[in-house]
Formats: sequence, structure tokens, C-alpha cells
Amino acid sequence: MVLQRDHPIHLWGWADPGELIEINFRGHQRTTKANSMGDWQVYLPAMPAGGPYDMVIQGKNTIQLKNILLGDVWFCSGQSNMELPISRVAPKYQREIDTAESFTIRQFKVPLRYDFNITATDVASGNWKSVTPDEVLNFSAVGYFFAKHLQETLRVPIGIIHCAVGGSPIEAWLSEEAIQKYPDLLAKTQRYQDSLLVDSIKKIDKRKTEIWHATLDAKDKGLTGVPKWYESSYTFQTDQVIQIPGKWDECGSVWLKKDFNVPSSLLTKEAMLHLGRIVDSDQAYINGVLVGSTGYQYPPRRYKIPPGLLKPGKNTLVVRVVTQSKHGEFIPDKDYALTTYSDTISLKGDWSFQVGALTQAFPTDLVTFQYQPTGLSNAMAAPLFPYSIKGILWYQGESNIATYQSYTALLRDLINEWRKKWNDQNLPFLYVQLPNYNPKQQQPTESAWANLREAQRLGLKTAHTNMAVAIDLGEWNDIHPLDKKNIGKRLALLALKNVYHQKGMVASGPILKSWKVKGNRVELNFDDQGAALDLRPENNLLGFTLAGTDGKFVWAKTEVRGNTIILSAPAIQQPAKVRYAWADNPIAGLYNTAGLPASPFEIDLSKQAP
Repeated sequence: MVLQRDHPIHLWGWADPGELIEINFRGHQRTTKANSMGDWQVYLPAMPAGGPYDMVIQGKNTIQLKNILLGDVWFCSGQSNMELPISRVAPKYQREIDTAESFTIRQFKVPLRYDFNITATDVASGNWKSVTPDEVLNFSAVGYFFAKHLQETLRVPIGIIHCAVGGSPIEAWLSEEAIQKYPDLLAKTQRYQDSLLVDSIKKIDKRKTEIWHATLDAKDKGLTGVPKWYESSYTFQTDQVIQIPGKWDECGSVWLKKDFNVPSSLLTKEAMLHLGRIVDSDQAYINGVLVGSTGYQYPPRRYKIPPGLLKPGKNTLVVRVVTQSKHGEFIPDKDYALTTYSDTISLKGDWSFQVGALTQAFPTDLVTFQYQPTGLSNAMAAPLFPYSIKGILWYQGESNIATYQSYTALLRDLINEWRKKWNDQNLPFLYVQLPNYNPKQQQPTESAWANLREAQRLGLKTAHTNMAVAIDLGEWNDIHPLDKKNIGKRLALLALKNVYHQKGMVASGPILKSWKVKGNRVELNFDDQGAALDLRPENNLLGFTLAGTDGKFVWAKTEVRGNTIILSAPAIQQPAKVRYAWADNPIAGLYNTAGLPASPFEIDLSKQAP
């Protein structure tokens, strides 16, 4: 356990009504009595960082809590890129994992639960874990690297409360009280407060899913034929070939086969099968034996090959892929190989391909209840509000791209509600702006991702907030980029400068301060945040665009004078708007010499500069 240092320590629990409770911790004793509902609470005085310590709680029974540290506790929330564990990014950080050992960095993971009716007072389960090579695999990758950077700098214990759910929109983390001004969200919550309705939808959706898969499996010639298509005795009956990585347009199941040769020298080594990412689900067989499967498209496919399965010479890999809509794919720019610690056998190139069965698209009207408004707020966040924390880390937004118009307001409401619940109107709230994603755009374009990033940037108008810019840390072909270390570091830099007030910190890239329109030119003045501007053009472009009154954006020419960037474009005589790094995966060449990028932005030049 990690308790918040330098802050009154709130302890609470449950006992029999009227039961006398005595708490002893570090020479401080408190006595209280459970109320008529069996609830009790006490406060201990603020204490400095340190530990480990023991605490004794005595009533009719005695509870002894050991190994308690006093340090800083950060609440880490959001969706999958916050939830993503170290195990998912392991190939990038294997050396750090192998040497991970820290008694003073700990995580408490809140289990997934949702509720539309009751505000929970306790989490379903969980306990604090210290960093070891095994335990760190379950840590939030962003949370861990943030905590590691903080701990190395501050030399105090750091606790992270890992409370994130993949795919969750921001409204799932707001209470019913907070969404009163959003009628569509409130209507959803009130609809799902009917538990009989929820149970009925779950049963119907479960049945739809089972029928879809059962129907496909029953039609799949690769599963029903003799021999089955993954068995070593089966020979593919088609000459159709597909290049891997590659895509196809079939809804249902397809089977792919690749023969590869293994030298005898590799047979004694541990081997791993890498199949990049596949749309949607897969089962992989080597020499007729299932070596791994994944049920949806996003996780990387890394399958350990059982000892003794590979043989010298020819081996056969067969992959069954199930696509839920008319698009299947082995995603480009990923690893497709068999590897040992010293050797790589590429699996790219020609694969045999044949269709197992075609079917209708997977049902799209299923309800994912943990994504509905208020559910996660009630069941996962609410039990933690009495627990004193230093601040909040938030990484979320992908699931709100389609509704970006309301995101700034929802983000503000989340910040204000959580500060109210934690009884601290200045509680630090640090968040991650969405990184680059999707194929690179070479021309100015509209972008839903850019709209959401701008909504996030506008969230900085709320006091005591800071945003880590990640426009250079994404991957064009993966919504879950591996580089979580730099995300964690950038969040830590913001915390060290703005929360811990460390001197001489450069924690942000250039920030737009003001602008002026002079004829057909626009002057943008930047605060370099303590490190000079650093320009990294791509195809002679920094990523700035201009639009006239017609709203059509064109690339802008740039001239740099100190911290001022002057924009112009021959086609724009009356500039009306400026955009920077405006695309799903934009050109973004403005940094400072600390290596930190500027945030994408859009400005309306008819409005007064701040």
C-alpha cells in the first residue's frame, strides 16, 4: 500500500453497528465507533514520505496491514492506452522488464465493474503490487514509466491506482449528476437503470454472438472436412496466393498457409511466432498444433512455440482468420516472422489462401455496457474518492472522436467533478493528447482525430491542467502505439515542473502565445518553454496551413524569426484561419531543442488572440 504523504490520511471501513474501532499507526492512535449502518471513518495527521510501516485496526477482530509506504499516489484513468499493460509493449522494453525491481513503486489495479444504479463504496477486489520482473507485466505501461521517472527524480515512494477500461468513452466516467445537462447521455443511463432490461439485452446479445460463430463454424469447410485444414495431412486445394502482409474482401473465415524451413541449429532454442496484427480474430497452427489465438484485431500476435514442435527442414504454418465484416487484413509494417534470441525467419511473402466459409456481417447492434454513461464512474472511480491522492493522469479520447464537439465540455465536467469528489479544487490533472494515427496525409485535409486533439487542447483553459503532446509518438498502423515510455516521461516532466515546482524544467514543446495578421501574412508568436525553437521540416513543410474566407486550406510558406513564425501562401490574400499539424497523422515539424513537440492547433484569425 502507498498512502499520500503530507496530507491528512483518511481511513474508513465497515463493522457491526456500534462496534468500537481502534487504529494505531506510527504512534498515532484514533478511536471511533461504527454508525447505525456499520460505517466508520477516521483521519490521521499528515506524515512525511517513508516506510515501510505497519498499521493495526482493532475491533471485534484485528487487522494488521504491513509494508505501508508514505509517498505520492496518482490516479491513472482513461481507456486502452492507459490500461495497456507492460506485457503488451514487452518487445520494446524487454531489458527494462528483466531488470525491473522496485520496492517503492507500486500499483493497485481496480477490476472492471460497472453499475448504473448504485454508487459503490468499495472495489470488487485487488491489492497493491511492487515492481518485479513478473509483476511489472501487469502494470499500466504509461503509469509505470511515469512513476519510474518521478521516483528516480524525487526519491519518494510512488503509488499508481490503475483504473482504466479499454474502449471506454469519457461519459462512462461521469456521474449521473454530472451528465444532467446532456439529455442523450442521461437518457441512456436512465434506460440502463432497468436491471431486467440490461439482463435481457445481455442474454439476447450473447445469443446473437453464439449463433453467428456457431453458424460460421458449421459452414467452415476447414473445420468440418476430413482432414481438417490445419492438420499436417491436409493439402490446400487451391492455387490462390496472397501476399502477407495484405488484405482481402471476404466476411467469414479464410485459411492461409505458409511453408518455411528451419535449420537444425535453431531447434534447441526458444522460438516465438510473430504475426503482427490481424483483422479480426485468428488461430495459428504449426505442424497441425495450435500455438496461439487472439479474439479481436488490436493485440499483437506473439505466440510461444512449444519445445519440440519445430522440426528440421520444412515446417507448415496455417492460420485461420475470422473477419466480422467485409475486410480482413494482415496489417502492414508489422513483424511477420519466427524468431529466436539470435535468429529470424521471415514469414512475409506468398501464402496459400482459401475460403473456409462466407457469412453475413457480425451484428453491430450489440451493447457494450461498460461503455455506457455513468457505469464506470459508479463502480470503479467512486470507491476511490475517499483515498487521498497527489493527482490524476488521464489518457482517453479515441472513443469520443465521432462526438468531438462535446468533448471539451465533458473533459471540463470530469475534471471539476473529480476535484469536487476528492475535495481539492486545485487537484492536478495531467492528460495525454491523442498521438498520430492512420496513413500519413500529404495534402491539407479535414480530420476527426485533429478535431478531438483540438478539443483536448482547449481543455487547458481549466486551471491546474497540463497536456502531454504525443503527436510524434504514435504508429500509423496501430491505435495502441508501443512507445509508452516517452508518454510516461512527458507526463512526469509536466508533473515535476507544475506540480512539484522543480526549477529549470523544460516540460512542454512550443506554445502559441499570440498572433497578428499583416496583410496577406500571419505572424505567430510562440513561447518556447525554455528551449529554443527547433524546426524539423518534412518535404520542406512544417505542417502549417492557411485558409481564406472560403475555408479551403493550403500549405503555408514559413519564415522564422526567433520565436515568431510568419506564414503566407500565394493563393491566400485574406487569411482567415490557421492550422498546424491538422490531420490524423500530420506533418508536425515544430519542436523545441528539448525535443518536445508543439501541440496541433486551429485558430480563427477573426478572434482576438489570448
